[in-house]
Amino acid sequence: MGPVVMAKETRKLVVTTCPTYSEFFERFNKGLHKRMGDIVRPNRAISMNILLEIYEQLESEWQGEKSLSLALERAFYVIAFGLALRGEEVEMVEMRGIRRHWDQAMAHEELPHIVIALLGRFKNEVGEAYHWMPMLPTTPRGLKPSLWVKRVLDCYAGQNVFSGYMFRNANGSKLKAKMMEPRFHDRLIQVQHSCTHLLDPEVDVVEEYGVSRSFRRGGTSEATNNGALPHVVELNGRWRKVNQSGASRPSITIREHYTDVRLTLKPLLAFTSHL
Repeated sequence: MGPVVMAKETRKLVVTTCPTYSEFFERFNKGLHKRMGDIVRPNRAISMNILLEIYEQLESEWQGEKSLSLALERAFYVIAFGLALRGEEVEMVEMRGIRRHWDQAMAHEELPHIVIALLGRFKNEVGEAYHWMPMLPTTPRGLKPSLWVKRVLDCYAGQNVFSGYMFRNANGSKLKAKMMEPRFHDRLIQVQHSCTHLLDPEVDVVEEYGVSRSFRRGGTSEATNNGALPHVVELNGRWRKVNQSGASRPSITIREHYTDVRLTLKPLLAFTSHL
């Protein structure tokens, strides 16, 4: 550890190499107290207007550099907000399931849509399981799930990657959602500087916002403000509700499960129709 300058009393600065004065220890200590419950500060909901401003930033950058990292960043935001998911749930987005039904879903005669496939073990489930969550290709206020998810898929296809987790490490393993948080905070800081009417410069975005629940709370609030009834919000989180009920999950194939989703598309798409 290198030397650290610390304040002592009111007019003295002291150089020290004590580990307890390092930036790492300060962050560790804060995280420890949060996990112990001494510090409780839930993520603030991100508003639709702030999200749209971030989208403008990303679209502008995309026109100059069509990179996978930019596509992944926006896809993360639109999936998390559009489906009101927690960060650890977005980690489970899987590409093979999305690709498998992309053409069929987009060509639906009455309700074109995309289906976000979440692959993983939830709650009391045994083994890996798919959860299907349909979204409108474009929402009334301008979120564009189909555009940015397709850009991600195309970028991966250029690398001959067609399956596995969408948000992944270099070795293909699932990326922790917290790894997306520094970028998210940087975007919010940019909004603070350019649009003070949207985000007060006095807000500490690192402390107030996070990928764990800011998008989930924001999406739920936006849908509710736009007239979504409670049962619409609850239906959007149907797989979590089933898992919490303690009921056993039926044994059905991936194709049969998506067939069930297609039979109830209208109510399942009601959530994103309010965004």
